[in-house]
Amino acid sequence: MTGKQRLLAAFHGELPDMVPFAPNICYWFYNRLARGTLPEEIAGAEHPFDVLRVLGADILARWDTQYATREVYRSGEFHDEFAGESRFDRTMTTAFNIYPPRRNVRRRRFATPYGTLTHSWRLTEESGADFEEEFWWKNWGQYDAVRFLLEARDYAFDRAEFERWADRAGDDGIVMASVTQSPLKTFHWLAGAENASLFIADYPEEMKALARIHEKKALALLETMVDTPSVDVFVSLDNLDSAFYSPSLYRDFCDSFYARAAEIIHSRGKIFVVHACGYNRLLLPLVGRSRVDCLEGITPPPMGNVELGEARRLAGYDNFTVNGGMDASRMETGEGAEAALHAYTRALFESMGDKRRFIYASSCATSAATPWDNLKYCREAAWRYGRVG
Repeated sequence: MTGKQRLLAAFHGELPDMVPFAPNICYWFYNRLARGTLPEEIAGAEHPFDVLRVLGADILARWDTQYATREVYRSGEFHDEFAGESRFDRTMTTAFNIYPPRRNVRRRRFATPYGTLTHSWRLTEESGADFEEEFWWKNWGQYDAVRFLLEARDYAFDRAEFERWADRAGDDGIVMASVTQSPLKTFHWLAGAENASLFIADYPEEMKALARIHEKKALALLETMVDTPSVDVFVSLDNLDSAFYSPSLYRDFCDSFYARAAEIIHSRGKIFVVHACGYNRLLLPLVGRSRVDCLEGITPPPMGNVELGEARRLAGYDNFTVNGGMDASRMETGEGAEAALHAYTRALFESMGDKRRFIYASSCATSAATPWDNLKYCREAAWRYGRVG
């Protein structure tokens, strides 16, 4: 089987020749590329796909490729610029932004009839990652301006851009198409998780009105892209973790969007994935009822709270595919890593039963501290214990 065939077989409940091995190495790769610390074996790599091919992995892509889904502002005045100073002398790609050489700040400004909103990201050299330094929505008094922003913002799918990524992955894997995110994640992007939670507690009806605006826009986007022949799998770029997505918040601000998106996607025989990492146990039954086909990045203890072997039972949804298992606590193993990773992988694969609807993948991302040899040990273990028949 090709990587693409193997992944599609897993998503559709068919029996692949072996368990797909699909680590997400974007953060690992770009961090090491910027620092000049790529191992000699992959020193010439220019993109994570290059590394995955050397590794013999199946490509399941969501970062870099998400830029085929774009924000479009129909009114108001939007301004975007990069600034600051960085020691990185080449383009730095993160999960959220692409920074020009020597720049480490992204500033955005949106002028509305109700005042101007500002937002910024900062790339830190220590982490090789970026963080929101200033949120769009800083206090409740900006509600009207934020509502104007949501009403002014549409989403567009650049089919040609997506198909360039799909062609680049080829038969080696799948490029997932972004359908943006749930209303709750939209609130996190706008106000931060803390303020968003407080706004929901204090002004529930007003927040539900905003949720309906985003949901309508996101579903309209989905309708424009769902019949694209090159798209087999759609992804919502949330971050499901019960620390921030309590069951009650999920029911009020995620379920409607997920369930309606799943209905549209399933009507074409395609797959709906939601990104997740952290603590998912309380959310899995709700995810199953929404008919989400897969949480991308289920994390076992100690960094998460779901043993992968019980994830499908907890979801209670027959079509649920388990994706994850490669978490930082194991991937950063030092002395004795080969034996430890083989033992862990063997036990994990045995816990999954007949290995249908299972993808051995990263729990969110591969940390930059993961030794290159550990990725190869996981590959060898996946090939040894994941074969079928």
